[in-house]
Amino acid sequence: MNRKPLNTYSFQKFYDQDIINSYNWFMSFISPADWLKRKTEIERLLTCEIKSQPPLEPLTKGILLAIKKDVIGWYLYLIYVLIHEPQKYEYFQGARVMPIFKRMGEDLDLLKSISGIEKRVRELLKKRTAEADALLFEFLVALLWKKNGYEVFFLEEKKVGKTPDLMAEKNGEIWHIECKRQSKTSEYTYAETAKRQTMLSHINLDLLQRNLLLDITFHVELKSLHDTYLKDLLSGKLDVISSGHKISNEQVTIVFSYVDLLAANKHLADYSVKSNSPQMNLLIGGKAIDNMAFSCGTKAVYFRLGDGEINNLYVDKIANAFGVFWTCDAEGAIHAKARDVIRQVYSAAQQFESDEYGYKSVVHIGMETLDGPAVERARLKKIQSSTESINPADHKLSWIFCHFFQSYSTAREDWVFDETVQSLTPYIDPIPPISRRLLVVPEDGDTTDDIVHWERPLPE
Repeated sequence: MNRKPLNTYSFQKFYDQDIINSYNWFMSFISPADWLKRKTEIERLLTCEIKSQPPLEPLTKGILLAIKKDVIGWYLYLIYVLIHEPQKYEYFQGARVMPIFKRMGEDLDLLKSISGIEKRVRELLKKRTAEADALLFEFLVALLWKKNGYEVFFLEEKKVGKTPDLMAEKNGEIWHIECKRQSKTSEYTYAETAKRQTMLSHINLDLLQRNLLLDITFHVELKSLHDTYLKDLLSGKLDVISSGHKISNEQVTIVFSYVDLLAANKHLADYSVKSNSPQMNLLIGGKAIDNMAFSCGTKAVYFRLGDGEINNLYVDKIANAFGVFWTCDAEGAIHAKARDVIRQVYSAAQQFESDEYGYKSVVHIGMETLDGPAVERARLKKIQSSTESINPADHKLSWIFCHFFQSYSTAREDWVFDETVQSLTPYIDPIPPISRRLLVVPEDGDTTDDIVHWERPLPE
């Protein structure tokens, strides 16, 4: 493997002071010795267990660049490398994290003024390190109510009885608030991804040799197909297809084209590009792909930028490349991925005491929209239908706020972040307690409930 010194590659200095300020505040709760230990362990995992390899390694479940045990340490590490060692930065994971820290940094004084926040931060950094998504969501919800003019308090969990996450008070009115964060990806999606990668492992070298670009839409659930389905279907056909050629049957539709190697190498003649980056995906796929499943591989001239082998693999020139866009429009797959929130709502409602003290209750639920427009349309219908069945007399629940998030990393921007909020109520109190509802994205007037970000064009 070739290696190039850092001074041969020009990185822009990271200048976002809001992110730097929130990062420094979190780091003030960690001793230098503890951070060094955690950073070393994260880099050991990145080097040994999730080692970034040229994409001709055997394909099974693919490589997920993430740290599961110390999630908050991983998030802080992403900011650290973006500031100090940008050659190690992971774009797709970073796009999920940076907007959250930017929001906290923009309102840092308000965040720090919330009662109980410092104890919660210490719990996140020392005891509940794997729960970063859930606890950061709590921080954002607390900040939102603070920006709506409430005094906000994190509540201590009782040893006996029920306790919501937060309490907010304004003009003598008290609200109890419970926060629920769905897992990033459904188990069904993980299984489908593994199945796709297994199918691809039987044809990837054939695609690579011919520089093929496939747009595949399955019409049945992938679990109903055998692992060699694509290999068997394409056997003897790849040498006679041309750009625009289509194969279609009841199970699948495949449209063929070719990677534009001339354009890719023209770009690489002027710029070295990081492997597994938005720019590399754009060079191979030729279009914005963040909201779609995409697999690719290259036979190329690689080099390591700087010292070590920690997510610093770059490409100088491509000899061969392939790419596959994956979609599944089977009704069963869409239904399985369209996860409802009713379970989270009922779980949250169990944390509320009776209303004998006059408290009102509200639930905030956060979820990521990673499976495409068809799934999100189905999920929204599920949520609206299931929440209509809630009997307010059973739970004294006044409002449910569903926050939908989508992060992107593009060749032009390190991160783009979208958010949609759906406000639902059993009509105990038809007047919402908060007028500002977006947790991460700045309020700009385009926040009505009938505008959903997954129907907008992808950022390029």
